[in-house]
Amino acid sequence: MQNLPQNVQQEITQFQQLEQQYQMIASQLQSVDAELKDIDSTLEELGKLTNEEVYKSAGSVLFKSDKETVEKELSERKETLSLRKTTLERQETRLRTKLQESQKKIQEMLGTSGSSAGAQGS
Repeated sequence: MQNLPQNVQQEITQFQQLEQQYQMIASQLQSVDAELKDIDSTLEELGKLTNEEVYKSAGSVLFKSDKETVEKELSERKETLSLRKTTLERQETRLRTKLQESQKKIQEMLGTSGSSAGAQGS
């Protein structure tokens, strides 16, 4: 990378930073999806219960609670996570576009600098 022009090096560094951001967003999105699925299955199971007393965990301790309260808390958490998921999806889309643009720019820079490394005829 040392024998590349300074502007190409800067663009590659920016591309790598965008990649890291994209991976972080993708990881967060995966976590949110997993938690949403967990909440959905928990709400489904709560709907099947006939008794109004349930237990919920807080860390390693179980607490007795009423079914309605737990359903309300889970529904609120689900709503919050759904909003977070939407935000993350927008960020992911924006970053994907920036990555594609940066990659194209790097390929163009490498193509005009006489290097055949990035010129694949795409």
